[in-house]
Amino acid sequence: MVFHPGPQSYTGEDTAEISCHGNPLLVDTIMEIIGATGLARTAEKGEFTKRAYINGKIDLAQAEAVGALINAESAGGVRMAQSLLTGDLSRRLSRMGEDLFGIITGIEASFVIEEAEHDPDSIRRAVDAIIREIDSLLAHADCAAKRYSGIITTVAGLPNAGKSSIFNAVLGYPRAIVHHESGTTRDIIRERVTFSGIDFLFHDTAGIRETASGPEEIGIQKTVDILKQSHLVLYVVDACKGLSKQDERWLGMGEKTIVVMNKADLQNHPKYGAREGAVWVSAKYGHGIRDLLGAMADLFPMGQRGVFIPRHSYLLSRARQYLSYCREAIDERMTPDVLVIDLKTAHQSIREIAGDSIGQDVLDQIFSDFCVGK
Repeated sequence: MVFHPGPQSYTGEDTAEISCHGNPLLVDTIMEIIGATGLARTAEKGEFTKRAYINGKIDLAQAEAVGALINAESAGGVRMAQSLLTGDLSRRLSRMGEDLFGIITGIEASFVIEEAEHDPDSIRRAVDAIIREIDSLLAHADCAAKRYSGIITTVAGLPNAGKSSIFNAVLGYPRAIVHHESGTTRDIIRERVTFSGIDFLFHDTAGIRETASGPEEIGIQKTVDILKQSHLVLYVVDACKGLSKQDERWLGMGEKTIVVMNKADLQNHPKYGAREGAVWVSAKYGHGIRDLLGAMADLFPMGQRGVFIPRHSYLLSRARQYLSYCREAIDERMTPDVLVIDLKTAHQSIREIAGDSIGQDVLDQIFSDFCVGK
């Protein structure tokens, strides 16, 4: 047993850590002995991290980072949670909050001190600077959220276009059945692939055509469903046949689409055009696969930082909205007290991210997603 005295401990309180063999019978026996004393109870979900927050060891954004780290299912998600845990976002928000507070106190000083004047132009410049800072965090929030959870990527196309061959080429091993007959893929095959620091959750799907029936028809319906949920679609086209009207119907179902012209080895002088940005590959020989992976990574660049937790995005968007109201009020030459109302609302939204003046219901909701003992 190791004693961790406060305030240096994780929670800021005196704690003791018991180490034992992982056999559940031994763990249960120790828990029963502790429980029999009547001096202890089982921890609630996230209680240790909640106590760390309450005792000022970390702010709420960092506490959420612990939950994000626990729940991360991708390598990229782990890195993003670790960055949040180190306080990168908290420090940026703290600076924004200080700047906002300075603007507010400057305006309020003009209410009581005759010599103090409020300069609309300087206030506008200061507000614009904070808006730009918020925009830099929100600009890539959607992409950041996808990078955290993993990019849902679907390989789709007409039957016998070479979807499973592309799927196998990207994976680097034969995961899906490849056959010259069409309709061999009847169900969705899922695999996780990581490259360029990004996790792609791949789905190989049944070829989509309107005349299918039986099991193949069920597979096609599953394909359509997953297409609508996809962050990225690799739409495979037989380069020897080119894009057809039937292909056009299925393009654009996902959020982003890359047209993959397969069987390029059979088409030395393409007679059929493709959409701009299409990638030409030969899954059979592995030609062009690196270009395809590069095109995929370029759509979700790791260098673009942004908030990835929905609560943070919401509160930052709310702060920006009220800063915009303040700017409009300045342009309309409204009285200083009107400006202060909008600025204080924006300031409160930013403070809420760190956990200042937050309601108990919000706290309970945040920590309810944690597991016991974290």
